[in-house]
Amino acid sequence: MAAALLLAAAPAIRTQAAEPVVVVIDPGHGGENRGGEVPGQFLEKEITLQAAQAMKQTLEQFEGVEVYLTRTADQELSLEERAQIAEDRGADFLFSLHFNMSAEHNLYGSEVWTSAFGRYYAEGQTFGRLQLAEMAGYGQYIRGTKTRLNSRGTDYYGVIRAARQRDIPCVIIEHCYMDHPVDSHQIDTASEVVNMGISDAIAAAKYFHLKSPSLGLDYTGYVYETTAAVKGTAAPDRTPPETVELSLLAADPATGRVDLQLRAQDAQSGILYYSYSLDGGATWSVLMPFANLGTLAFSVTAPAQSAPVILCRAYNGYDQYTESAAVMPWTAPAG
Repeated sequence: MAAALLLAAAPAIRTQAAEPVVVVIDPGHGGENRGGEVPGQFLEKEITLQAAQAMKQTLEQFEGVEVYLTRTADQELSLEERAQIAEDRGADFLFSLHFNMSAEHNLYGSEVWTSAFGRYYAEGQTFGRLQLAEMAGYGQYIRGTKTRLNSRGTDYYGVIRAARQRDIPCVIIEHCYMDHPVDSHQIDTASEVVNMGISDAIAAAKYFHLKSPSLGLDYTGYVYETTAAVKGTAAPDRTPPETVELSLLAADPATGRVDLQLRAQDAQSGILYYSYSLDGGATWSVLMPFANLGTLAFSVTAPAQSAPVILCRAYNGYDQYTESAAVMPWTAPAG
């Protein structure tokens, strides 16, 4: 995405917002709209409300801010109704809280979705980076701040679209993946879900330069980079990674150990994960963190008496992948 270029071009300190700042927090789902569910473990509509209540209770301890929830119970609301509540309250920002799941149950990490247009993109991306920095401190893998468009070329997510129509910046915070063991242990208890909401509140307090004498926190002078407003559309990355190269470093047929180096780049949305296959693509490893390193060395162990054909896939910020050429370690020279 062009976001990286815009961010680099626009370092700044956000000016102090006029008081009171009005924040509306939207616990995703509710009522018949249950959201994601891991039976016996997590129900999204319940934990979004827990996180939202914690975010509200924390933010209310800061000066110069009014905080509201779009729902305070197990209530179903349309996306338009959620944005309308924010407008009715005079919101400066609408934060929609969610917890993620993936179709293949293979993804993990935190991400923030923003509008792709104008100042709504700029404010969403700027806040998103602050929020993800909090999540990184909490131990989450970071998937980035992103945009998504529908077939009409407008914002894909209805709550973001409806908020923008009402002149309100909005983000969707996807705290973690409920269906992946890398993430699910982060929300095993109610206190851990509460911590997610507290992290959201701290990010908002930094964004709006708030202070809380009762908490001993003062962000009035907090410095952060801002993203510039985009002209046109900050479109999502629709292409797979342009560079994925796998090379052999060393191989020992006696032990089956193979040392490899993966080089992977995606100029638009970076590289999030990689996976490998030892059998020419018939089966694949779980997704491993790449974190946009550029190059990464790793080792695998091939089954005894096998003739491994090793492949790698690298996945960008939008989960598109490119596959490397094959490496056959017992026949290929190392180096």
